[in-house]
Amino acid sequence: MMKKKSNIYNLTLIIIAFLISISLYNKLPDLMPMHWNISGEVNRYGSKLFAAFLPPVFMIVIWLGMLYSPKIDPKKANYSKFNESYTIISNALVTFFFVIHIVIIATSLSYNIPINKVIPFMVGILFIIIGNYLPKSKSNFFYGIKTPWTLTSEEVWKKTHRLGGKLFVFSGLIISVSSLLFKGNIQFIILLISVFIVGIIPIIASYFYSKNNIK
Repeated sequence: MMKKKSNIYNLTLIIIAFLISISLYNKLPDLMPMHWNISGEVNRYGSKLFAAFLPPVFMIVIWLGMLYSPKIDPKKANYSKFNESYTIISNALVTFFFVIHIVIIATSLSYNIPINKVIPFMVGILFIIIGNYLPKSKSNFFYGIKTPWTLTSEEVWKKTHRLGGKLFVFSGLIISVSSLLFKGNIQFIILLISVFIVGIIPIIASYFYSKNNIK
């Protein structure tokens, strides 16, 4: 039942995203903002056709990718053990890109959106959501912190994802708060450090968890 509701939710967001682009297409400029620097200034533009429909396409890829990955995973039986958390993460990712889409459209229509605050804040919220549900995952080949050590030991997988969950929540809080308090280089450095923490520390930790398990 939850998966059905999730599919309806994600499909509805995708349809709305496409309808927004289609309905506003003639009002959009020929060149639309695609990337911003650390000060929130546009530093790269894309063609209207590309920029208006790229985020909805990303939403489709994410939704279908997470929907069908469990079907081809050699460890697909494990997904039933954390289906709820997996579904919530899928919804969160699709929602994140939906917000990105709205921001791009609104900015293109000359609305004053504080990009340097909105996007980092949303990244922080996404990290917090991931951090809350990541520890509930079970060993698989497509989702989670996959290292040679987590994939060969259920205990190492469990310990690594428990640590990873805490780091994601901590980093998400730091990113969200800093997006409201700082700007420019300070905000960018905090973001980089936070991403480094969640991207590297769990991998290193999984090695030591494995080493201790062998002993």
